[in-house]
Amino acid sequence: MNSRVLYGIENHSSGEQREPKAIIFACRWCALIGADGAGKKRIQLPLNFRLIPVECAARVEPDSIIRAFSYGIDGVGVLGCHLGGCRYHNANHKALKRLDLLRKLLDTVGISSSRLLTSFGTAHEYHQFAAMLDGFFQQLRKFPPIDEWALAQMTDEGKG
Repeated sequence: MNSRVLYGIENHSSGEQREPKAIIFACRWCALIGADGAGKKRIQLPLNFRLIPVECAARVEPDSIIRAFSYGIDGVGVLGCHLGGCRYHNANHKALKRLDLLRKLLDTVGISSSRLLTSFGTAHEYHQFAAMLDGFFQQLRKFPPIDEWALAQMTDEGKG
């Protein structure tokens, strides 16, 4: 795994916060532009997220997402270019298929797939990025923190 990605996950997962924590992998050609615009316009955004720029959403491995959850991150977002508008020969189509499979895996193991935000092409404008992130955090607030969920799963296994 890329050391920059691992650094972002590890350093964002520490602390005793009750507010959800999220990692957002943002394509530098689309979502990163929206994030930059939101920052320049000083749009109010949730405080507990770490933005990790990636060259393409297809560069985000499912292992990175699973590792983020294992470090106590409550939600992970993968934001890419419009489908059909990828600069890397439609690599985002492959990413979408891979992320759909990961959603099924997350549901199977008991981590809600709603903790994984995937969006292609809807976050290139600052107001879209801000609205999407706000909606994602509202959704994450409905869930218990992932570390509490993991602890409950371990104690449930011991009872059975």
